[in-house]
Amino acid sequence: MTTFYMVEMSFPFPEERADFDRFYDRHIGMLLSIPGFRSAQRFEATHEARAPLMAVYELDGPQVLSSEAYTSRAGPRSVSETYRPKMQSWDRNVLTGPSLRLDVPAAGWLRIVDRLEARSPPLPPGFAVFTPAGLDRTVLERGLRAGADAGAMPPAPGEHSGWTVRTFRPLGVRRTPEG
Repeated sequence: MTTFYMVEMSFPFPEERADFDRFYDRHIGMLLSIPGFRSAQRFEATHEARAPLMAVYELDGPQVLSSEAYTSRAGPRSVSETYRPKMQSWDRNVLTGPSLRLDVPAAGWLRIVDRLEARSPPLPPGFAVFTPAGLDRTVLERGLRAGADAGAMPPAPGEHSGWTVRTFRPLGVRRTPEG
């Protein structure tokens, strides 16, 4: 079983984006120093999206986010006062599902299909299905599928009422506490 902590947001201040990215990279380093954080990788949507930036953290389990080590050093208050008010459409979901290692290379992609309500059609085949285990719980199910070559990315699954389909490209390599 895999647990992901997925943080999504928009940062609609292009003139400050480079500084924000440097801040967020340092923030990821701090999070990876907390016991139970296994890895982190940042992504950006390849198309217009309500929350085009995403950070995906692999955790030992949902309990990591209620640990003293996390609550004393991290969470929304750990975000710089310079950037916190500028981070919009901010969603945080803890999701659990099948064993899956996300390590998307620079030329790769991450496709996400969110099932938003019970009456929505099931997620399409070929996606690892994750369910909410904490925080905002903005989805009923989230399907993840990653690939190494953008040229081999499958077409987006058909659009259905009650689904959101997004494609992301990596903003950097997968990081671990070791480096």
